[in-house]
Amino acid sequence: MSVFHELKHLLLQVLPSSSLMAQGRLLCIQNHLAMVCDNLWAINSMIAFPEMRMLSKNFSERWANFGKVLDVPPEFEDWERDVAAAVIDVGELLSRIMDWEASFHRSIVGNTQQVNFRHVILVELKEMLCSLNSLVLRGSSMGLRRDPMGSMNPLREDYSIVLKNEVVGREEDLEKFIAILEQQLVSSNNNGDDDDPFVIVIDGEQGVGKTTLAHMIYHHTWVCQQFHHRIWVDLPLVSTFKTINIIGNEFVRSMNKEEYCDQKLHLDLPLPAMWEYINEQLCNSRYLLVLHCENLVSLMQPTEWNELKNILLRVGGPGSGVLIIDKSSTQSALRDMNFLNGMKDIITYCLNPLSMDAWVELFKRQAATTIPSLKQDKSKKDAWRIRNYFPSHTSGVKAFGLLSQNATAATHLLNDIYMVRNFPLVIIRLHQYHHLLDAYNDYDVILHMLTAEYLIPTEGLERGWIQLYARSLRYINKRELALRLSRMVYLHMKVPENSTIISRCCRYLCLKISHRAIPFRLPTMPVEVSNKLITLILREQEEATQEDVEEITLQLYKKRRMKATTAISKFLNKMSVRLVHLRILVVESGMIQRLPNEVSKLVNLRYLHLSKLKMELLPKSLFDLPNLRILSLLRCQKLQKIPERIHQLKKLQILKLAYCTKLQQLPKSITRLKNLEALDVEGCCWLSKLPEDLVNFKSLRILNITRCASLSQIPHGIGQSIDLRKLSGIFISVDGGFVLTQLQALTNLQEIRLRNLERAEKTQTELLMGQQSLHDLSLHWGGEEVDESSELALSQQVLEALRPNVHLKSLEIMSYKGVEFPTWMSKRQLVRFDSLVEVRLINLRRCATLPSLGQLPCLEKLEISGMDLIKHIDNTFYGDGDTFCVLRELTFSEMLALEKWSMPERNVFVELEQLTLIQCPKLKEIDLHSRPSLFYDVTIRVWLNNETIWSVEFYSWDKLHYIEFYSWDKLHYIEFYSWG
Repeated sequence: MSVFHELKHLLLQVLPSSSLMAQGRLLCIQNHLAMVCDNLWAINSMIAFPEMRMLSKNFSERWANFGKVLDVPPEFEDWERDVAAAVIDVGELLSRIMDWEASFHRSIVGNTQQVNFRHVILVELKEMLCSLNSLVLRGSSMGLRRDPMGSMNPLREDYSIVLKNEVVGREEDLEKFIAILEQQLVSSNNNGDDDDPFVIVIDGEQGVGKTTLAHMIYHHTWVCQQFHHRIWVDLPLVSTFKTINIIGNEFVRSMNKEEYCDQKLHLDLPLPAMWEYINEQLCNSRYLLVLHCENLVSLMQPTEWNELKNILLRVGGPGSGVLIIDKSSTQSALRDMNFLNGMKDIITYCLNPLSMDAWVELFKRQAATTIPSLKQDKSKKDAWRIRNYFPSHTSGVKAFGLLSQNATAATHLLNDIYMVRNFPLVIIRLHQYHHLLDAYNDYDVILHMLTAEYLIPTEGLERGWIQLYARSLRYINKRELALRLSRMVYLHMKVPENSTIISRCCRYLCLKISHRAIPFRLPTMPVEVSNKLITLILREQEEATQEDVEEITLQLYKKRRMKATTAISKFLNKMSVRLVHLRILVVESGMIQRLPNEVSKLVNLRYLHLSKLKMELLPKSLFDLPNLRILSLLRCQKLQKIPERIHQLKKLQILKLAYCTKLQQLPKSITRLKNLEALDVEGCCWLSKLPEDLVNFKSLRILNITRCASLSQIPHGIGQSIDLRKLSGIFISVDGGFVLTQLQALTNLQEIRLRNLERAEKTQTELLMGQQSLHDLSLHWGGEEVDESSELALSQQVLEALRPNVHLKSLEIMSYKGVEFPTWMSKRQLVRFDSLVEVRLINLRRCATLPSLGQLPCLEKLEISGMDLIKHIDNTFYGDGDTFCVLRELTFSEMLALEKWSMPERNVFVELEQLTLIQCPKLKEIDLHSRPSLFYDVTIRVWLNNETIWSVEFYSWDKLHYIEFYSWDKLHYIEFYSWG
């Protein structure tokens, strides 16, 4: 099913982009691009059948008792695998064209290079067209029918002809909807100065045909005449970019398909500049904005909708409108659409299921074209039977028709098809790289991989994105999810675990290096693989072998390690010349002491990650990589300096030097990296200073200087870095050169992580109140004890002065030395923080009471740890009204004095999913107020050390239904089900 996501990404986002089309005309390859596009749409219209057969096969194998297992012909599997490889190759080629376009506009290339590049691209395009044509012919010879509605971009003007021929039973709905639009235009013309856009929501069950009706409205002749601009925006289930940026980008694309430059089209363009341009181009003309959402309520946060509403009220002419389609069931969503408040003429149009006759007609049409020999009476009988079970699933008619010879299996495929087909491409890549890396502690590496593929912005994911995605899957059985994703994670392999033979279709490869293996060898990589490889991961295998257990001699161990080191170096030397299309290279091994000079041959490399390498210097050839955007040198503890030539990496956006412990200074030329957006020197303990002209980084957005113990000075002009969004690191006293009040000048900050706040001296009040973009605040005091009352008062004064704005989403306070919380954390004030979703209070040893965190209406995750003076959790913790109404994760850790936890009589923790209690040795009583079902559906985990787990006394715990006990030393694991 992942082939569908690749096609969708290429056909709807990459190929229609104005920058790609402009570059195609510049290189005179626009006709070739058009033919590639036509072939991809042809494949898109044919691929549904084998995908549904594959899902049907998986279903039948899991539920063999319900029907005969459907045989999937091997040629279908081969065809789909070849299609996947071809689509990946097309994406890689188009990406290189766009990279070249950016270089051309920045005058990096000359005319001779442009001619050479055009020649290379033409050759590859012709080869690609031959491959795509072959795939289309193969599909036709296997009897794969082209689906007309999937054969072209649904936003093309001639798509109206396809809709007219293919859609059945929606003529009356279309007429009613157009009548509503006409009425809205008349009302707008009569209201004079009232220019507010109207809003119409198409309501209906999932799969009833809301998207099809929206396409019919979008292409209706009257709509095309009355609205000067029609903007269609697909909003995915989970978004890595701000919604307002996506909508603005589509506004721009619809208004000006050629002249608008790629730089302004970039999603990172500041919002005011983007919408100012949009307002100028609209010039008081009328627009129709169609918002096509996977799940409207879960995606749209109130703050984003308020921002969108305020913008839409200011742009466009009278009679403009917004059409909203939620692909899931809309009825429950409408109750939560508070963002619609304040916009006039909110109309809900209820779309009913197709009539029985129309439903059966669609089913018969699909079944007859797929299986011509199928008898009409049997087809009609199956259609009536299935329609009775799924009256609303208009979108499932084609699936039922394709698999009408096994209607039992077809009726169980809808959820699989819907779920798998609606995963965003970024989710597919996320699972793919998780599988390749085989670990979940490589989060930063995976984020950089997604950034290198242009799937997420440079500053990473929006807060809560992963949690939102995980929440949407929490009710799915893990085994079923693995089966559904089994065909998503394709064209990649791990060696030697999967096989020692690398498939010719492999595009993403992980080689696990084990110098303990006898004999040690690296697999032979065929030329056809290396020439098309996109991602290569070399990782040292840490697992011990049986021979290690038997304690081999140190001399033998060193000999084998040296032999492996030599083999890896030769492999890199040889492969660097052949990996011409490689975009991502990850090398993690302590056996490598230097990089080959041939690394400069990796001209298409975007992301280079080197971890644990024993090299002292970087090769000069490394700085000849023209397309390198991310350079990560993680834990290269022997690296002593960064060469001055680093300024030659013109496109570098992220530089990560974390835990390069021998690095003492950064080169002065680093400030010439005009595109650098993120600089991370965390853990560089000998780094003594940063370049004084660091403020010349006009594009710098992320600065991480955490745990830089020797850094005694911060550039005085850091407050002039007006685009800085994330600041993580130490806080230094006034004498050290970094004054707290300088934060006030950084008005675009989204994340602030301040450490060593015990060094703060005199402060002003409400220093952060002007930071309206701030959503993540982390405040760390040092670990040393504080005895003087004056210093305790100073800690309270500092925390009071660091009062954030009410739009904050995450708050962390660690090792705070005060005895009281600031006034902005009082019960009356906390209720105003209606955007706060995560709170962590760690090692607040001197605070004897808990704040009334139950007042936070949107709090989803709460961790309280190391508060030694808390003995009783009582009503002070809950506050007033409905408390902790959306809390999902709650953790109490290292609460050494906690003895009793009391629950209020009113409802609390109604959405709680996970409760974790770590090292609370004196907690004996949980008073549920005679409500044993309070934690009925909650997973409760209790972690205690070996000594405590057998000695602690539990009172009133017998009412808890499910508890997992873990020993702190990992020697014991005990489960108790339904005590009492």
